[in-house]
Amino acid sequence: MPGPGLMVLVDSGMSSMDCPQVVPYPEDGKSRVRLDAVRNLFRSKFGREPEIFVRVPGRVNLIGEHVDYCGYSVCPMAIEQDIVFAAATAPADGPFLKLVNSQPQAYPDITIPNRKFDISLKRDGWAAYVLCGVKGVVGSIKELANMEIAVSGRVPPGSGLSSSSALVCASLLTTAKINNISFTKYEMADLSASCERFIGMEGGGMDQAIAFLACKGCAKHIEFNPLKTTDVKLPENAVFVIGHSLVTKKKAETSEYNTRVAECRLASQVIAKKCGIPWKSIRKVVDIQNALSVTLNELMSLITKHLRTGTYTKAEICEILEVTEEELNQVSLNQNTHHIQKFVLRERMTHVASEAHRVAWWLKETTIEGLGNLMTASHNSMARDYEASDPACDRLVELAMNAGAAGARVTGAGWGGCVVALTTRDHLDDFISQLRQTFYKDYPGDVDEVLFPSEPQAGAYVVKP
Repeated sequence: MPGPGLMVLVDSGMSSMDCPQVVPYPEDGKSRVRLDAVRNLFRSKFGREPEIFVRVPGRVNLIGEHVDYCGYSVCPMAIEQDIVFAAATAPADGPFLKLVNSQPQAYPDITIPNRKFDISLKRDGWAAYVLCGVKGVVGSIKELANMEIAVSGRVPPGSGLSSSSALVCASLLTTAKINNISFTKYEMADLSASCERFIGMEGGGMDQAIAFLACKGCAKHIEFNPLKTTDVKLPENAVFVIGHSLVTKKKAETSEYNTRVAECRLASQVIAKKCGIPWKSIRKVVDIQNALSVTLNELMSLITKHLRTGTYTKAEICEILEVTEEELNQVSLNQNTHHIQKFVLRERMTHVASEAHRVAWWLKETTIEGLGNLMTASHNSMARDYEASDPACDRLVELAMNAGAAGARVTGAGWGGCVVALTTRDHLDDFISQLRQTFYKDYPGDVDEVLFPSEPQAGAYVVKP
């Protein structure tokens, strides 16, 4: 048995051919209560029983922020908060898709009349994420069955805990099961990551990988290209506490996230150009590292040598790369970032390279203190170099450290959302009590919903009534 503060990497034993587990309807307990609520919603709206239930967890990223889309590995874990779908096939002569939500005031019902639908986040709202998952299955069958789906979510939206990706993953798995299509967990992780591009998101795949590949009791070290996961046994005495900053940010509805993706790509392409590498083939930071066969430390030196601090105008970048603005839009940017005229390159790439280093150190660290130091360094980099924190997140991190946390950091996309802090089991009650009395002292709602300890949960599964 590992002692306190010791992290152990173990082979997960998961086959690339494994499919999401199908389990029977629970007889009692919290899972039964959870499913009964969604079942009753489905009955009340559609007048019959659902055929299947799908449960997909949210996630908290422990280390490795904004590096998955740059090609580097991450270390998240699935959490108890989840998205649950209850679904059934619908009459062939009716609408293609009916969606209802357990919170209709915030997420109104929506009907999609036929299979020839387009997706608009502005028009469809929450349902756009469901439609992304449905569309991901379209190419795998001649014609999808009509469906009726009831949705209940306990992952707070805009919290940085992957509520939107969980919706996409749940939709993909539900649509596949209703249509008797079999995908492995790895296939679903890859497919659901690509689905979010239907609404213009250029994510890296972390959220979808942990949603399908998580194992109860373990965090996951996730590597990309190809997708590979390894279980990470967390220190025996360690507890991760999630606290909401009470500032929400929906990454798909603003440009900051995609702008960071573009800045990292442009920084890599500028270095490639200056090093005589064909730059148009460089899409991620890891691409330029591999093309030059350099270590992360050597990459940091190249960043310092070839990129200046501060902003570059779009015109300057075009001049360096010797392209027109139209060519730059086509090669380096997506539709959501064509309008951006100023980019920060050196600081963004510095965060990515240093964060990739921190992930590697995290996996070798043997003490809770050392893990905490890496988390705090990650937050400082997110706030300073990536400018992806928020004053409320910074304040919550500061108060968490004052309350005795070994480390704390903003988690998820950032610009609000949640902070994750590392403490010990013997200090947990006092730690939470102090945050209740400081950051959450004037919070009018249930503090347990915005401040809670979390342990690693299982990934997505299907429930058969």
